[in-house]
Amino acid sequence: MAILSLVMMYESYLFTLIMPAAVLAYINADLGPDPKYPWITVCWNLGAAIIVTVGGRLADIFGRRWFLLTGAVAAAIGALVGATGQSITQMIVSGVLFGFGGGFQEMCFACAQELVPNRYRFLTLGMMILANHVSSFGPLIGYAFVAYTKIGWRACYWFCFAWECATAIMLWVFYRPPSFETKHEDDGKSRWQLVKELDYVGLGLFTAGCLLLLLGLNWGGVTYPWSSTHVVTPIVIAFACFVALAFWEIYASLKYPILPPKLFIKWRDFSALLVVCFVAGMLYYSMNVLWPRQSTLLFLNSSDTIIRGVYANMVSFGTIIAGWYCAGVMPWIGHERWQLLGFITAQTALIGSMASIGINDKAQAIATVVVVSACNLPPSPLSFGMVSLGLEDQNDIGVAVGLISTFRLIGGAVATSIYVSIYTSRYASSIAPTLQDLTASTGFNGSFSSLLSATSLNTRAAYAKVPDINEGTIQAAMLAVKQTYVGAFKVVYLVAVAFGVCAIASALSTRSVKKSNKSNAQAVRLETEKDVDKV
Repeated sequence: MAILSLVMMYESYLFTLIMPAAVLAYINADLGPDPKYPWITVCWNLGAAIIVTVGGRLADIFGRRWFLLTGAVAAAIGALVGATGQSITQMIVSGVLFGFGGGFQEMCFACAQELVPNRYRFLTLGMMILANHVSSFGPLIGYAFVAYTKIGWRACYWFCFAWECATAIMLWVFYRPPSFETKHEDDGKSRWQLVKELDYVGLGLFTAGCLLLLLGLNWGGVTYPWSSTHVVTPIVIAFACFVALAFWEIYASLKYPILPPKLFIKWRDFSALLVVCFVAGMLYYSMNVLWPRQSTLLFLNSSDTIIRGVYANMVSFGTIIAGWYCAGVMPWIGHERWQLLGFITAQTALIGSMASIGINDKAQAIATVVVVSACNLPPSPLSFGMVSLGLEDQNDIGVAVGLISTFRLIGGAVATSIYVSIYTSRYASSIAPTLQDLTASTGFNGSFSSLLSATSLNTRAAYAKVPDINEGTIQAAMLAVKQTYVGAFKVVYLVAVAFGVCAIASALSTRSVKKSNKSNAQAVRLETEKDVDKV
């Protein structure tokens, strides 16, 4: 039941990620339009990326139970804020709360692994991935809410609220890992002593670096030009923060460093996996934002809500396939390094196929998205297991697995900012000349600026408000929007291929888990298991 509680938490965590991203366009249409709306999901990734490492380290020190409960409660509050949201700013606040809670909930992979014998860690991770079949239908459920409920996209947030509340109850009743007293029965340290020994400088530098990096990336090419001080300054300061953080963690005398140097010097067992998961996160988390947008723009009638949901769910269909592999194949064949390399190589090659997709390549797009998603997920549980079984001290499992999660989540946050910036700026610079070329022969004599403004919504209702417009011009304008986005998304996927090559090189330098490490040893036992032993 403790493992089931963690599975419930993982499902809740995925719903808060997937469902808002799937209905993002509806939120912006209802409460906007506001150019800040991508931050609804960017904040989720950023918040979770920071909290999962910090929370993992704190949980290693103080115990995990209350941190996981905090995550469920914070996410439930975020769902309430989103369900009652009246502005894009309020929805961004909801995303921040989701990210804060999601960071603690992402710890489930470390929590589950330490509860089972080492030989069953990969199987446990595989079963957790397999169990996400329900959340995999999150986009389709979200679009069904939009189509069939009076409150529309807000139902997604109420749905997330219900899951988070159920998760909190399950954790409260069943999940009782080693308490603070149990973890420190040997050293006898008090909570206050441990609080004073925390790495506050490292925490500040890490948080500031992540926030400034994402601000610079999100502003670049959208709100401000890439060469402006508003973009360059945050990125440069972020780089300085990360450099200072590295020196601080290496040379300061720290009992509980946020980023333990002893982990990073192990390239084959840890650092190389960070690179792999960073790139995997760049694809997985950004794909949940990009693909619903791309499929809606290129292949769908904007009024066909349920079919839009089916297309948005294509990423999750690949996740379902991956779940069966992770549970039925991954734990049993070993050779984790070669599994990792195979999946990273396959998804990098398939991303090249995504770059070639045009308006009439719907079948190619669907097949590629499903297979790419199926190849993208297994590297994460593989990395979680490889890192945890390669540790010299299992007391570091929270921070070690947390760092893997952090790099995966930061990769998603960075990618979402970069990719959205690329296709937004590319579209903005190309739509006017494309629209002018395609409408030149349609007999349109009205205001070109009004027509250009209507393309931002790209609906018949918006075009109908343009004076002197005709049906031929409407058709040409819609085609211009599609062609412009085809070029924009092509650039995005070509950039992703370059990152994939780096991941392939890193995967080659890892090594499989030694068979001797897959033993019957178990890192921790639940407090309730001890009670059973006493009986």
